[in-house]
Amino acid sequence: MVSLERGHTVRGRGIGKLAIFATLTLIAWVVASAADYPTKAVTIVVPSPPGGSADIQARLISKGLAERLGKPVVIDHRPGAGGRVATSTAARATPDGHTLLYGGISTLVLEPLLHTNVGYDANRDFAPITVISEMPLVLLASPSLGVRNVADLLALARRKPGQLTYASFGVGSLAHLAGEMLKTSEKVNLIHVPYKGGAPAVIDLIAGHVSTAFVTPLAAMGNIRAGNVTALAVTGSNRLPALPNVPTLVESGVVGFKLELWTAIMVPAKTPPKIAGRLNTEIVAVLKSPDVTRSVEDQGGLVVASSPSEVSLRMKSDSDLLSKLVQAVNLEIQE
Repeated sequence: MVSLERGHTVRGRGIGKLAIFATLTLIAWVVASAADYPTKAVTIVVPSPPGGSADIQARLISKGLAERLGKPVVIDHRPGAGGRVATSTAARATPDGHTLLYGGISTLVLEPLLHTNVGYDANRDFAPITVISEMPLVLLASPSLGVRNVADLLALARRKPGQLTYASFGVGSLAHLAGEMLKTSEKVNLIHVPYKGGAPAVIDLIAGHVSTAFVTPLAAMGNIRAGNVTALAVTGSNRLPALPNVPTLVESGVVGFKLELWTAIMVPAKTPPKIAGRLNTEIVAVLKSPDVTRSVEDQGGLVVASSPSEVSLRMKSDSDLLSKLVQAVNLEIQE
């Protein structure tokens, strides 16, 4: 009996020593990894094809980050399934700081709300680094509609319920939800017309086939300046430097309306904190450079360059807001 208890004590001590050794080994590996980082090329996984605004931003970040880290930073385009392919790929990457995700409200908030199985948990599988930029949508009207501001539009919509339309760049897109948010908050009946992108929506808006549209500034600015469309408002909390004469929806009398596209850099969960901290420092410095700031503003956005906690706050607040909106308008949740 005594010998059996002693045996258990010895084995217990042995297991305890192994656990301590394993923990110390892991700590040593983490410290060494952080001290040596980076040891190879860094990859930024981007959930869209080359050529768009995401590609432009990611390439600017990769160029500046490579200079600061002293290692190549390459772009890995993985379009498909609304960004779920790229995001799930990044979630499974080794958490050593050599794989970054170019994410944002679409992949980190909207996709998990609209699909029951996205292949990742945005909160559990990632650690935030920084918000890159924010960009409002622009509410445009067809010149044939004859409205000059949001008040005109709402008055016309109330006189003609169910007769005015709004275009978006797809079912479940932020533009779709912006239209539904306006309908809900102002109690007007606008009919949704989804398109496969902002460009075809603007073409039909110019032709008068749709009444209004929510699109990105990049899709809107050229036609606003050419006088092909009427810019009524932006959906963000501030006016855009690129469109200084276009008011916000709040300035136009729509109380509490704020909805913005934002992008962020994430890393796989369990990335060593020292590596994540260094990435934040270096990427924020890149984002604050004149070249990046100018490029983002030219696309109709604003550089944010935030702390990691700001990413988490945006994810939570937007998830709370949009989940209620998705339920209110009975958007179909898909597999």
